Amino acid sequence: MEIEKEVKKITLGHEIGAGAACLKCKDKCEGFELHFWRKICRNCKCGVEDHDVQLESEENKKVGKLFEDTKYTGLIAKLKRDGIPSYKGNQVTICLPEATISTATPVPAASFIPGSSQTSIPSAHSAPSQPAGATAAPGAAVHSPSAAPATSRTAAPGSGRTAASAPGHSVVSSAAIPAKVPVAATTVVPTPTPLPAKTDVVKSVTYEWAPPGVNQSLALRYMELLPPERRPIAGTAGADYRKKQMAKQLPDHDQDPERCHELSPGEVKQMQQYVRKYKDEALGMGDITLPEEMGQQAGRAGESGPRGLGAGGKPGAGTTGTPGDKGDAVATMGKVGTPGAAGISPAGPVGNFSCHRCQLPMKQGAPAVYAERAGYDKLWHPGCFVCYTCTELLVDMIYFWKKGQLYCGRHYGDSEKPRCGGCDELIFSNEYTQAEGQNWHLKHFCCYDCDCVLAGETYVMENEKPVCKPCYMKIHAVCCVACQNPIEPEAQRVSYGEHHWHAEPQCFQCSCCSKCLVGQRFMAMQGMLLCSMECKKKIMAS
Repeated sequence: MEIEKEVKKITLGHEIGAGAACLKCKDKCEGFELHFWRKICRNCKCGVEDHDVQLESEENKKVGKLFEDTKYTGLIAKLKRDGIPSYKGNQVTICLPEATISTATPVPAASFIPGSSQTSIPSAHSAPSQPAGATAAPGAAVHSPSAAPATSRTAAPGSGRTAASAPGHSVVSSAAIPAKVPVAATTVVPTPTPLPAKTDVVKSVTYEWAPPGVNQSLALRYMELLPPERRPIAGTAGADYRKKQMAKQLPDHDQDPERCHELSPGEVKQMQQYVRKYKDEALGMGDITLPEEMGQQAGRAGESGPRGLGAGGKPGAGTTGTPGDKGDAVATMGKVGTPGAAGISPAGPVGNFSCHRCQLPMKQGAPAVYAERAGYDKLWHPGCFVCYTCTELLVDMIYFWKKGQLYCGRHYGDSEKPRCGGCDELIFSNEYTQAEGQNWHLKHFCCYDCDCVLAGETYVMENEKPVCKPCYMKIHAVCCVACQNPIEPEAQRVSYGEHHWHAEPQCFQCSCCSKCLVGQRFMAMQGMLLCSMECKKKIMAS
């Protein structure tokens, strides 16, 4: 009964995506057919992520199992526990504010007065409204609201100038003067032509994944800080990139013995111990935060706070900063979390943060990535939260922390165990072989094309994959231009551009006089070899 269950699991695994078209090979691939143990398509040798296979549910199950039974309490809330643990994918549609239909009114540059409200007066005789209680001094000159500063003014008797208001003076307004009195300093602004406002604004954007647990505004700002080609917008190259990185960075055969090929009971036990170790010591998921909020959390935790370069170059020194200041760190924390205030927290001065990877200062108010296992003193720019080995963005911010560095799941595994170059699985056996700079299970050092075992056999490395001699001669060998026979891998050859010859007198010779050209000067013309200009002239004349 147990054997039947295992066979059923294997069958179901191989049915996933069966027949799906390859997005790389197009019509050259007959459809996806999973190799029994290589994790690739039998027909085209591409991975499942390169085929048109909907993997969202499988990815959610994989990530759910990754975080199953972890002590990392911050991630338990991200699991959906209904039988089989499943990671709840956070697909988000962010609606952008749509421009309302309105008109834009331009103001002539000549009438613009900095620091004041602009008033349009269509006629020189039109009078502005007058506040109640204002009186006018007889014989006083009049000032226009459109030409005067915003502050109240009074007019000196008998003078044509305005003076600042003082105690005992009354405010003068043009509304208190009879219409026959000339109006002074009045700016006439012609009525401009209304212009239609721009309305072609994107209404919404759907992201295949967005940081969980944060509001949409912060999530959108995080996305805008990623490289454009890495943003997982549905239907774009960024979403395809995320799909491929999910398969590459988090291989399910690194965490589930049932996904591996013929492990012995001892190997299964070792793998379970390995999985338990990284769940307890390394696995985590990044969170989005603001540098100023991070300083407050560090203070509450009783830690010394972030160790950035503060005033005088002292770690943890609090400074005040403004985004855009050159040479100054800009993320500071005040007593009550006020951005830009003096850096004081219950644990002492909160210094400025710098990115753990690029060492550039974190801007106040800009989203940053925090990894709990790394501690409160480390933050990353969104585009800097990458694997230490492959420098790719950590998919869904899932990281493995080891010796002060971030790793993706694949390269964390490579740092712990050797990986088989054939099946791509980690090797938990004490016996394995090394060849061509790679590690191999003893049973998996096979021909990449026909799967025959290569132990003690002649093989050729083709695109970093071992190939047996018969498959090489049939599939990969180049043909000699002279005799049209495939050139054996151990045979000497001469290559010129895309043309190849056996390095033998009967093949590599002058097309005119049959002189052997091995080790001699020659010229090529339309696929022919010539030893001299004389032979060239004879060929051209014939």
